Amino acid sequence: MVLCPLAAAAVLLLFSTGVVGFPVGQEPHNSPGCGYKSCPATQPAMLNVHLVPHTHDDVGWLKTVDQYFYGERNYIQHAGVQYILDSVVEQLQQDPARRFIYVETAFFFRWWRQQSARMQQVVTQLVRG
Repeated sequence: MVLCPLAAAAVLLLFSTGVVGFPVGQEPHNSPGCGYKSCPATQPAMLNVHLVPHTHDDVGWLKTVDQYFYGERNYIQHAGVQYILDSVVEQLQQDPARRFIYVETAFFFRWWRQQSARMQQVVTQLVRG
């Protein structure tokens, strides 16, 4: 799993452009790390399929935000959102070719506020590609 600059941009572009109040700077609009240019090389005579892992945890659907975030009451639904984000960032750092889509901004916001400045830098670099 990895944060794809293209896919994660739907969520994290808000943070890198300053739309949401995180001091992570701005990315130029013509960044070489975004879009199809960042995809692995394709073979013209073949069907090229891009598989991008993602997670989907509705905020407050079956459990409270805290229960989803911390992984409590897993007998209702198995989810520990903070652990998903921790493991995704770790895996993305290990393989820069990986991509990941994350859309739950409420959970990401909460996770982001708990991270060190160093981890915030790591995530910002992953999004920028």
